[in-house]
Amino acid sequence: MTAPAISIIIPILNEAETLGETLAGLPRAPDLEVILVDGGSTDNTLRVAADFPHVQVITAARGRGRQMNAGAVASAGDLLAFLHADTLLTSEHLGVLRRAAADSAFAAGAFELNLTPPVPALRFIAWGANRRARFFGLPYGDQVLILRRSLFWSLGGFTHRRLEDLDLVLRLKGRARLRLLRPPVSSSGRRWLERGYLRTTLKNWLTLALHLAERALTNRWPEKGDLVACGRGG
Repeated sequence: MTAPAISIIIPILNEAETLGETLAGLPRAPDLEVILVDGGSTDNTLRVAADFPHVQVITAARGRGRQMNAGAVASAGDLLAFLHADTLLTSEHLGVLRRAAADSAFAAGAFELNLTPPVPALRFIAWGANRRARFFGLPYGDQVLILRRSLFWSLGGFTHRRLEDLDLVLRLKGRARLRLLRPPVSSSGRRWLERGYLRTTLKNWLTLALHLAERALTNRWPEKGDLVACGRGG
């Protein structure tokens, strides 16, 4: 059996409300595998996943970084796409991923972002996220981080610490150019809707500033204890 070219890895934890729509856009295809990594869901998430028999479900210790690393270990594709459970990929996005997989010059990327529902505040937040990704090479995790398998493992995978997506992107700098892909993916703006636009945005900015300050002051790279031990690399 030919190995899939693309592995889509989705960390999940109590995502029953959003997961079905996400998986519906990811059909069975010989060049594509979809891996769900459950961190101990207590709702109907796994029942939703059972409606999609072509999707592989594994379990891992709770924590997005741990779960995504476990998915990478279980995967077989040369191109790894880390997808949030509330971000949607369409056939057009899958076409972009297939072209990236076939492009030997492609090493890493992420999609531009739309947030739903398309209210003015969320449009402005998405606009800012896209400018940050384009000019500073710092996309959000819900923009679908995409890396060649060998590059991902050469970076050591995700850390156990929070901001695992940002941490990986920062380690990517100087190693490979991150391409910003179109069309934008649609991701749920539920965090902003539930916690408040200003509060959530300020918290994100503060967390980003603290993370960048820590790296600037300590030049700290992940230590062995920060990374998920894995038995499979490039």
